[in-house]
Amino acid sequence: MSKTFIYSLLLCLTLMSGCSGKLFTIHKIDVQQGNAVEVEKVEQLAVGMTKEQVEFLLGSPMLTDIFHPERWDYIYALIPGYGEKERRHVSIIFNGDKVVEIIKSDMTTTPEKNQITPEIEADSNN
Repeated sequence: MSKTFIYSLLLCLTLMSGCSGKLFTIHKIDVQQGNAVEVEKVEQLAVGMTKEQVEFLLGSPMLTDIFHPERWDYIYALIPGYGEKERRHVSIIFNGDKVVEIIKSDMTTTPEKNQITPEIEADSNN
């Protein structure tokens, strides 16, 4: 009985040690919530635009407060299965039909999408 117990214990320990890697982890999906607030589109916003122009550019606002109808909020959150969370928030303040103020959160972008690599930048300077 002791040999069987020892072998089964070693087998269990061996199998459980294999679960510590990423091979046998639970699959976690990426969760996106809110409006897809893209940096390129937010940079196109300007004071003086109409509500129709803003809605054409960014889509319908995520939040419109009944107590502050002149404020539109666009909120985006990406919670990846593995990796760091990303959150973007843009508030647009209107006076009548015109944009009077744009409040942006930190709109960081990934290096591979929106930045020139040093090699390409050095080649373009020559």
